[in-house]
Amino acid sequence: MTTNLERYAGQARRGGAYERWLRASTPGALAFRWLLGPGQWASNTAIYRLAENLKLDRTTTLLDIGCGRGTMLRTLDDQLQLDVPPVGIDLSRATLDLAQRDEHNPRRGAGLVQASGVALPFQDAKFSLVTCGHVLRHLDDDEARALLYEIGRVLAPGGIAVLWEFGPTGNARLDAWNARAVATEGTPVRLRSASTLRRLATDVGFPFTSDADLRPFLLPPVPRASIIVGRPPEDFDLSRFM
Repeated sequence: MTTNLERYAGQARRGGAYERWLRASTPGALAFRWLLGPGQWASNTAIYRLAENLKLDRTTTLLDIGCGRGTMLRTLDDQLQLDVPPVGIDLSRATLDLAQRDEHNPRRGAGLVQASGVALPFQDAKFSLVTCGHVLRHLDDDEARALLYEIGRVLAPGGIAVLWEFGPTGNARLDAWNARAVATEGTPVRLRSASTLRRLATDVGFPFTSDADLRPFLLPPVPRASIIVGRPPEDFDLSRFM
């Protein structure tokens, strides 16, 4: 069985190749850096309605896994004026450097941490909301389960997590093309359906999983799969997330 330390080491090796690629001046790296920042309106359009759709308020305690340039953190914090500064982690130092450069609010900048989603450096039950976009395609099934387990560990009672990723079309040739289109240096790509992601979440013990059906995503023109998972207490009203 693969240990968390071995999973982290594997991610670190792939992360080194990704880091070198991301810092390069190639067209692909430049486009990806744009998508992580100003291009979020096109690549993650659905996040701009997340607060409304999930009925979030300023008491939300937020962790964003794979935060990139911190656009998600800034968007939700600006909308909600969170009581507790949001926290974002990313395995890439290069993207966190860009996030620090983009961030003009010291309150938020202090919450940007270099870490792996398969070994979160936080105490149990710390966050009421965990978001994770465009991370799972870089992980094999064991790593994906480790990530989901860690998300469940840091979720507070009644907390939920929203995850989204590029998904399959059902056409093998088109899926192979899409996988190449969304690949980054050093990381093989896995396109999983929402039902597959929900099964992985069930594997690690989440009692509640649902398709999130996040829309829209404008660029790139590749389908997304999105899910909501949580560990609600018995008296928790799940209907507000349905």
